[in-house]
Amino acid sequence: MSEGRDIYHEPKQKVLLRTADVYQTEVDDEVAGYSDKLLAIVADYHNGGRPEGMNAQAMVGKSKRGEVAFRLFGRINPETRVIEAAGFKTRGCLAMTGCASATCSMIEGRTFDEALALTIEDVREAVGGVPAGKANTLTFSVEAVRALIGDFLAREGIQVEAKLVAYHAAGASFLPEVPVTVDAACCAGVTPESHRNALNAMKMCQVRIVNE
Repeated sequence: MSEGRDIYHEPKQKVLLRTADVYQTEVDDEVAGYSDKLLAIVADYHNGGRPEGMNAQAMVGKSKRGEVAFRLFGRINPETRVIEAAGFKTRGCLAMTGCASATCSMIEGRTFDEALALTIEDVREAVGGVPAGKANTLTFSVEAVRALIGDFLAREGIQVEAKLVAYHAAGASFLPEVPVTVDAACCAGVTPESHRNALNAMKMCQVRIVNE
């Protein structure tokens, strides 16, 4: 074989040269505005995917002006109502991935009441903040926890008036600092039992019920 470049064998050691070219500049721009804490979470998260024995799941996000999605999976003990394990899948941006991982860590080992007490500020502090244009990822994190618990209750056979509960729960989730009150006399389920279940589900979502 004549002397020249050996295209048939890989060298034992490779050297990667990184230059300050336009491609590297674009990569740097993509992480601008993110906290070191959030980037560290994204670089080393351990709770991606579905935990073994998963028995509840939820999905939140948006599709307009850029897709952002967060799927939350949980393994919940039916007897103690404790979230024993949580995992996630995300699409869209680094902020959603960081918030999703932090949310999973914060709800593991928590009862329903403790998990539902999670706030936007709790998530914000856990990731060291998010860029102004990514603030919706904080809201999605809190929504996902409430939806996960709702999914578990539905799978357990607790029938609720889904549209009624979702409407009021969404208000409590998007505006957590604003008290949401529902007059029990002004809403009704198909049956007395479903009516009670709907009210109980809204209570779990931090909705205040009056005139029961």
